[in-house]
Amino acid sequence: VPRSINVVVPVHMRGGVILPNESVGNNIGAFVTRCPGEMKCDGAVGGGGTTPCPPSERLRRVHESLLYSKRSPAPFVSHHMAKFCSEYIPEEWAKSIFQRANANACVVVSNTRGYDKKLHIRGMTVESVAGFLPLPPGIPVGVVVQSYAGTMSLTLTAEKWAVPDADKFLSWVVDEYQRLRVEASQLEKKQNRRSC
Repeated sequence: VPRSINVVVPVHMRGGVILPNESVGNNIGAFVTRCPGEMKCDGAVGGGGTTPCPPSERLRRVHESLLYSKRSPAPFVSHHMAKFCSEYIPEEWAKSIFQRANANACVVVSNTRGYDKKLHIRGMTVESVAGFLPLPPGIPVGVVVQSYAGTMSLTLTAEKWAVPDADKFLSWVVDEYQRLRVEASQLEKKQNRRSC
């Protein structure tokens, strides 16, 4: 596992808000950030070492790496650059520009918060939804984390050479989530004992 990886994160320009009588349109920008890959700790949380860091420490480090880029003007710059390129530059040039602009990212990760309750279309209940992330030029893996009607789901879009076994890849994500849940549960029990 590399020490860090570059990740592309799409951002809705209005925070996902769509005003009445407004089309969804293409109001998406993005930023690239370097996220920690393999993380080791020894003794004090956050130190270097040989022991894998606990899930909460890995989550904290990834969160910190995303925070700065998320607050930067990068999503707005990328949105306007993409709009300009798609309207005024030949397609082959635009594709080349986008490949260079991805900063050697190897994955796009998007989160979509869905409705808390099931929707209905013409009287029919929408039982589930599936996210889809078309791969940008030069990026071989896309992951969508989404919620709908109280259920969280993951969707993977990937080049076969990058992810030969999608089920195995997604099982690693679920395993990490389960480790985080166990650690959070243990922490909650400790806090409850202290308050008694």
